[in-house]
Amino acid sequence: MRTLAPMLLVAAILCGCVSGPRWTRQMFAFSLPSDTSATISNTNLVALHRVSISPLFESRSFTYRTAEDSYQQDPYAGFLIPPEQALAAAIRASMRASGVFGRVVPPSSDLAPSLVADVSLTQLYGDFRKKEQPVGTLEIHFICYEVNEGIPGRIVLDQICAHETRLAARTPAALMAAWDADLREIMEEFDSAYIKATSTAH
Repeated sequence: MRTLAPMLLVAAILCGCVSGPRWTRQMFAFSLPSDTSATISNTNLVALHRVSISPLFESRSFTYRTAEDSYQQDPYAGFLIPPEQALAAAIRASMRASGVFGRVVPPSSDLAPSLVADVSLTQLYGDFRKKEQPVGTLEIHFICYEVNEGIPGRIVLDQICAHETRLAARTPAALMAAWDADLREIMEEFDSAYIKATSTAH
């Protein structure tokens, strides 16, 4: 019993401190931007072709980094759907709302895109290594390339964007809010990088 009690306490700290006292499963998703009537700046038909995620973070359970080489997964907090699907929906909505890339076609569309974006998520965790300054960490690798008659062409943009947002509290909801803030900052950086890349190309 003396050995078991500390182990249970550690588990409660790592999981319960970001789960809540009732020990019920909490499910989350990325927030979608408001559907604004953005001005479409070009005539591209854009498809978000692929969203992949590092095997380290592809679990629907939230992942917490507790030391340099140590991670924990929360059995009581996670994504409502697989994180790559949640991220794809949020990125697609953000690209549509910005109007920067062109008209974003839905995944089921029969329209042939002229621009394709491949997205790879490389970091997605709550960083608890500094107990007084926990942050939500998000890093995404974007590749945009032209498509002509279904054949991939020139790479327009190859960009890695990363951001960290401090948690307002040690809760899953606060971590999800931090990831939402990270994604907004990353998408703004992605928009700006695309505008710069396409303006210098002409």
